[in-house]
Amino acid sequence: MERERDMNKRKFYKLVFLSGALWNMAIGVIFTLLALFAFPTTATLFELDIPPSFVFIYGFLALVFAIGIGLYTVSVNIDKNHGVIQMCAVEKYMVFFVFLIFFLKGDYNIGLFLPVVVDLIYGILFTEFLVNYKKL
Repeated sequence: MERERDMNKRKFYKLVFLSGALWNMAIGVIFTLLALFAFPTTATLFELDIPPSFVFIYGFLALVFAIGIGLYTVSVNIDKNHGVIQMCAVEKYMVFFVFLIFFLKGDYNIGLFLPVVVDLIYGILFTEFLVNYKKL
């Protein structure tokens, strides 16, 4: 019975990391395409100012995608790469709080903030894994 419970937890965690990987990769690709091909419309939609350069936007989105690759690596073998999980958990919290501050300042609207709430949820799930994994 306990072995079956442990196997179910392992499957759950693998799905958490795989879905996190797909989430990051999808967000990276979608927002990169929006920035490349529809930024004036996207800026209006999210109530953003158009920056003088896109270097920081593209750099940030490249990191978002790269984190997705790291999470995919974790999903393949959850027994290894705990350092990647720690980094991703910290990243999720940091991105959430940075976006929260600028949302509260009124720099953009709720439409851009909602995807960051998903990051907070993943940060909590990653932290829960790190706290409870050794109990499997």
